[in-house]
Amino acid sequence: MKRHPIAVTETTPEGLAALVYHLAHGASQGQLDPEFVRKLAKRVGKELEAMEEADMLSPHDKTQLHQAINTLCHTAEAEEGAMLTKALERLRAADAGNARPV
Repeated sequence: MKRHPIAVTETTPEGLAALVYHLAHGASQGQLDPEFVRKLAKRVGKELEAMEEADMLSPHDKTQLHQAINTLCHTAEAEEGAMLTKALERLRAADAGNARPV
């Protein structure tokens, strides 16, 4: 008799994917701090690992969740890059305003 592993999480693949895409949307709108999103992505990755170890995922679910997490990580990186670009532009503008003609 084959025994099924005991699930270590009650999270469903559909629920986790929906959460990740919701977080990615919020991050892309600038509503979430990129560092916070990065930490959430790590936690979501651990949840995904638990689901994989419990053999809870079909190949389709696994692919969908990995794509969702990649989307979340790329969104956080893009938002962080945008924040850095804006900060650099502000510094350059401040430097230009403080420059004295010779």
